[in-house]
Amino acid sequence: MHKESSFAIAMNYAVSGYVYFVAFMLVLYMISSLIAGIWSLAAGLIELASSPRGIFIGETSGLELDLLHTIAFTIVLVKAYKILISYAQTRTINIKFLVEIAIIGPTIELLFNSRNYPIEVNLLFAAFAFANLIAYLLFYTTLRKSSDDYAKDIVAQCEVNAAGKKKAPVRKKTARTKRPTRRAA
Repeated sequence: MHKESSFAIAMNYAVSGYVYFVAFMLVLYMISSLIAGIWSLAAGLIELASSPRGIFIGETSGLELDLLHTIAFTIVLVKAYKILISYAQTRTINIKFLVEIAIIGPTIELLFNSRNYPIEVNLLFAAFAFANLIAYLLFYTTLRKSSDDYAKDIVAQCEVNAAGKKKAPVRKKTARTKRPTRRAA
């Protein structure tokens, strides 16, 4: 087993610290976007309720669409958070998660938020999501095997870390562990 240099150890701590910082900022962004989405929905509903014209179905469906977008976007951010924390802990990334988020993210934007982007950007989102979907379907068995191997590595690493914190078990001496004596010839 080789010993890492102090520079490599310092770089590992720096990268992990940066990833934890980004994950923390992502959590703050998730919370603020969820609060802003709910606040916007509540303000829209109050505005519609106080309107002398009454509530039209078209106006409420726009608010419902915004709420669904906020919830779906939060789910994508949670998946990104899991990827960041996993990387900070293990220094490896599950490629299956990355491909899944590359499919889900643009698809959510196309479904719930396409009116806010020009047609070119929507086409780019569609092409990116479709290309990742094709890759996901073509290489599903490889991605699944990779994901299973990743999970096994995580479990093994957790066991090693847990064993490192415990005392090593003491072996009892048995008759087999005694050294054989030499006979005089």
